[in-house]
Amino acid sequence: MKLIYIPIEVKTRELITKLFFIADNINENFIFFIGDKMSTKNAVSCLGKGVYFYKSINWYDTPHINRVKSKGNVYISLDEEGGVTQSNISNFKSILNRRSSMKNISLVDKVFTWGNFDYNGWRSKYRDYKNKIVKTGSPRFDLWRNEVYSKIFKDEILYLKKYSPFIFIPSTFINSSEWLKKEIDHEKKMNKGNSKEPSAFLKKRINQSKDSYKSFIAYVDMIKKLSIKFPKKRIIVKPHPKENLSDWKKKFKKKKYSNVFINNDFDLTAYIAASECVIFTETIAGMQSSIMGKKTISYNLKNISTLRNYANKCVPNTTNFKTLIKYLNKSSLNKNSIFKKKIKNRFYITDTTTSKIIMKNIKKLKINELNMNFFYIKLKLYSTYYFILDNLKFLFIQIKNKFLNKSNFKSYSIKMPGGINRNEIEIIFKNLGIIKKVKIINFGKNGYIIHKKIVG
Repeated sequence: MKLIYIPIEVKTRELITKLFFIADNINENFIFFIGDKMSTKNAVSCLGKGVYFYKSINWYDTPHINRVKSKGNVYISLDEEGGVTQSNISNFKSILNRRSSMKNISLVDKVFTWGNFDYNGWRSKYRDYKNKIVKTGSPRFDLWRNEVYSKIFKDEILYLKKYSPFIFIPSTFINSSEWLKKEIDHEKKMNKGNSKEPSAFLKKRINQSKDSYKSFIAYVDMIKKLSIKFPKKRIIVKPHPKENLSDWKKKFKKKKYSNVFINNDFDLTAYIAASECVIFTETIAGMQSSIMGKKTISYNLKNISTLRNYANKCVPNTTNFKTLIKYLNKSSLNKNSIFKKKIKNRFYITDTTTSKIIMKNIKKLKINELNMNFFYIKLKLYSTYYFILDNLKFLFIQIKNKFLNKSNFKSYSIKMPGGINRNEIEIIFKNLGIIKKVKIINFGKNGYIIHKKIVG
């Protein structure tokens, strides 16, 4: 058996996708470790050599990559943000100045990409390492398949159907002036020390943040108008994991907006599947909605930053509220072949699941076989130790934050609400019909070993 480490940073974005990756490859000769970054770091330090499957190779990740590689691990990456919504290849290469570096591409073993666009961008920027770049697609695509999401999210979809028919609006905004200030400070911090990212691009990023806040204000206005225009139709807004729900909810306190619901209890895919129509701007969710066969409309502001506006061009789009209403009243939309072609230009989606394509490429790598007896001894010894240690660390952080009145808009509680619990994993595997063939072993506070049960 061989080992794959799968760290999770943003739970709502990554956990279910990575669990499907495991489920889709459960019959392979692999043991999977999945957990938050702290648990995964602990596991890498003691469980043995394997494949480390991470979500990026940011320019500042060099010490992290060196630490993982020093343990004899193979390091592979697939960028969770993809860059596929960037307006052009030039902007994408600028993003790569932050999301990668020459040093890091030389250290890692493989970089997987979403499709032709980012594949060509990576290979063009790092010509000497072209053989490390592989076009696989993203495991996110697998969740967009009817035969997959109808199983994984069947309970969530059934629950959301009680709101039918509803308009779904996935938010990806900066939704407060306080957050805007923090985001600008964050952009400056990310740029500091990165000689490859020009100041002109930093200015564009800051302007993009400001425009994101403008879009939030415009969307609040648009949703209020929709609420009054269609009083019998429900509107569900799902804030991004980084957004504060209260900043949204306080905008719709008045009784006349009682058909507007602010909710992010479920995965994005469940909302799209249960919805009648999706209205968005800039986010990949709009492209996903179109692929899933939903009526999809991009509603945008005029004269705002266009660093990542490609998704807006992949569906009928408008900056005019009256046109938006016209699109909403059309029974058939999104049928134009040009729109579908634009999406296919960015996404590599085949009859084979992306999860299997990635596994096929992983199996080509030189990976150490585990000594299973020794592995289980270490697992038993270290699991309890790290469970106690992790709980003490979390307690210390909570006390420290309380006494220092410290809060971070990208804190652990926002990225990993509730941590990762065993029940969440079991529900996904049960819905996929494989729970009886899977063995799940706790490791530390938020880590799990998962593999196929050995019969006999």
